[in-house]
Amino acid sequence: MGGSGRGAPAGLLIGTLASCFALLVSFVLGWQGVAFAPASAGQALIEILPGFVAVPLIELLREWAKRLLILGLVGSFLGSGALAGRWAVDPRRGSGATAALVVAPWALAVALGGLFAAARVDLAGTLLNASLAAFAQLVGLAWLAGEAAGITPPAGRRRVLLGTAAVVAVIAVGGAVFGSGLRAAGARLGGAALVVRRLRLRAEPAPEEPTFAKVAGLTPRLTPVADHYVVDSAILKPSVELATWKLEVKGAVERPFALTYDELLDLEAVEQLHTLECISNEIGGDLAGTTLWTGVPLRDLLERAGVKAGAFDVVLRSVDDYADSIPLAKAQDPRTLVAYLMDGRSIPQDHGYPARVLVPNIYGMKNVKWLRSIEVVTFDFQGYWQERGWSDVAIVNTNARIDVPGRSLQWNGGEVTVAGIAFAGGRGIAKVEVSFDGGKAWQDATLEAALGPLTWRRWAIAWTPPTVGTHRLMARATDGTGQLQTAVKREPFPNGATGYDQIDVAVGR
Repeated sequence: MGGSGRGAPAGLLIGTLASCFALLVSFVLGWQGVAFAPASAGQALIEILPGFVAVPLIELLREWAKRLLILGLVGSFLGSGALAGRWAVDPRRGSGATAALVVAPWALAVALGGLFAAARVDLAGTLLNASLAAFAQLVGLAWLAGEAAGITPPAGRRRVLLGTAAVVAVIAVGGAVFGSGLRAAGARLGGAALVVRRLRLRAEPAPEEPTFAKVAGLTPRLTPVADHYVVDSAILKPSVELATWKLEVKGAVERPFALTYDELLDLEAVEQLHTLECISNEIGGDLAGTTLWTGVPLRDLLERAGVKAGAFDVVLRSVDDYADSIPLAKAQDPRTLVAYLMDGRSIPQDHGYPARVLVPNIYGMKNVKWLRSIEVVTFDFQGYWQERGWSDVAIVNTNARIDVPGRSLQWNGGEVTVAGIAFAGGRGIAKVEVSFDGGKAWQDATLEAALGPLTWRRWAIAWTPPTVGTHRLMARATDGTGQLQTAVKREPFPNGATGYDQIDVAVGR
């Protein structure tokens, strides 16, 4: 095998090590906005993709869409590294071209992030991180050019690569000195220390009913924070510097104002048990969670500002400029909160630190995270997902989910518990019915008391399989207004999924 063939694996290894270094730096300093260059480029691509491209990809790949995007970009970096390794030991290739092949992906990724994802990326810090990674990669290739596999290329080749590495190092130092990438440690870390508030009133849930406590595999009534679903358009989660963060209330109001984080925490607070569901959730899916939230009613902030006549929507905008809106009447619902605690502690970054909105009866995409401003407007505002074709009203569809049993069942001849959850937003759940014969006959399930008017409700029913073999189980719910969920099966786009959850259970001895 020629030298160029032997250089590719070594180049791949050097590129992998450089990428791992940059990834590690982004993990350590991500709270300062220092990003991994492929992630920065991925975020930029998400921002600029038109709806007719983004929506089909999301529908096809779902939660894998962002993962595959990043994997693809990282793969392109590693492929470039392998090719650079091959060129580094190939005397027919120019040294300048080899150096450019290394620098170009890092530079392009940083540039894309700076142009299209500036609200999520600290440009100087990300440039520094990428520059150091490119520097390490160039040094490694310079060594490879002179030593790998006994190949001895001209000394000038090594000098070019090391010279390029020196230029990259100067860029890195410049980014550190003149940029904002390495701000004082802890400036943005304000949310890392958990904030625990002592409230006069606690929204304590009622004791768990014994019937449901015994059902193995049934969804817990309250979702642990670590298990609560996270879906958003961000690859790079925005970080917030509490020293400068303020929540603005503005627009068509008489008295616009802004609150610091401490001022927000000093306002009269309420606690609310609340289920959130993603509009991308499939029938039977797990993109939903229930927890205890603490915050200030949005209505109180609007009353303080004094809404002007003619107001139509309230626009909710995050620190990374993601925006959505809710009708004024929904914003004035006393159950709509600006929340800052989740399960009694400060909201984690993934869930919207330092503050997010909770809106009853509406899918999660309108429950804006990382809240920066509340703006009253006199028109129908179309947000990020509405511009891509998703629902503007986004009312939660009534749905029931089967948690247990699983797809196969070892049966001892006795009764089997079938159980799950049902949710209909703020309308509540009045009834759940289960069919054991593919929808020919329906039986009422036993309902557990709901944790609150805005939470899911668990249900259970005893079933004795008539025989071994495969049986189709189906579940459907009726909301608190008496409306039965529709049997028509529809995909999540654009108004949320509909249809009955069903599973085929293989019963054996």
